[in-house]
Amino acid sequence: MLKLDKKDKKILAILDMGARLPLTQIAKKVQLSREVVNYRIKQLEKKKIIENYYVALDTTKLGLIYCRIFLKYRQMTKEKEQQLLQYCNTSKTITWVALGEGKWDITIVLLAKNLEKIEETYDNLSTEFGKSFQNPYLTIAFAIHHFKHNYLYDTKDKTNLVLGKRPTKTYDKLDLNILNTLKKDARMSLIDLAKKVNTTAKVVQYRIKKLKEEKVILAFRTKINTKLLEHDHWKVFLTLQNMTKQKEKQLYSYFQFHPSVIYITKPMGMHNLEFEVMVKSTNELHEFIRTLKVEFGEIIVDYDTMLNYEEPLLTYLPLE
Repeated sequence: MLKLDKKDKKILAILDMGARLPLTQIAKKVQLSREVVNYRIKQLEKKKIIENYYVALDTTKLGLIYCRIFLKYRQMTKEKEQQLLQYCNTSKTITWVALGEGKWDITIVLLAKNLEKIEETYDNLSTEFGKSFQNPYLTIAFAIHHFKHNYLYDTKDKTNLVLGKRPTKTYDKLDLNILNTLKKDARMSLIDLAKKVNTTAKVVQYRIKKLKEEKVILAFRTKINTKLLEHDHWKVFLTLQNMTKQKEKQLYSYFQFHPSVIYITKPMGMHNLEFEVMVKSTNELHEFIRTLKVEFGEIIVDYDTMLNYEEPLLTYLPLE
């Protein structure tokens, strides 16, 4: 397992939701030279602590429905799983895949403009791989709250980015081309980006600024390999009762101010709320849940858990 020193932690804390910040700005914040910061980032990339950089979008503003398919395997072979992952990587609607253990074995996220497209994607998956699946659970995410990995940096930054802030509006082909290019490398320079979308760097800079102002772009994030830093990624599904707006607000606040929580999801489905937490052991997870039940025992009826041990696919835009 790898360890981070204080300077690396500061750099990662900045890159977490600021992946496009210039090296000079990062250097000023961490009080190092530009060259040293660049070297440290390259080392974090070389060690695979930084896996890549991606753009986090409020896809609802692009008129896309955020649907999740949770599946349990049935006689799934390694070869068949690789075929499934390859299928997901080439799908025009599937944008996020997480492999897990627990309640389900795989989570497939798809983005589509209508229910017909969601049905088509699900039917195609069932046709190709249905014999290897059981207990399918489809649910739509109304809102997803993103938080920084504060547990890694010893920080208390409570930045809350929310996917699900409608209304939508129409974006032209250039905006979509810029977003589609950035999803592959969020740190791509303006000059390289402009070449790929066939315009000028000044136009690209203006378009990105507008997309950020309109909160289509929530952040330019860094994908961190938390397994190398001794943290496991757990998703917890809560079944709640007697919920009021006040209790919901208190629960959200509890999660937001806990350094280990990185996502909260408000879903449509058999669960009322989901959260994702980073812990070092199952004992730490159980302690987290035990404390949560003490604090909110009057509303928590039941819960399910799923360990996300790998994310073979992560992007915020479908291919089409």
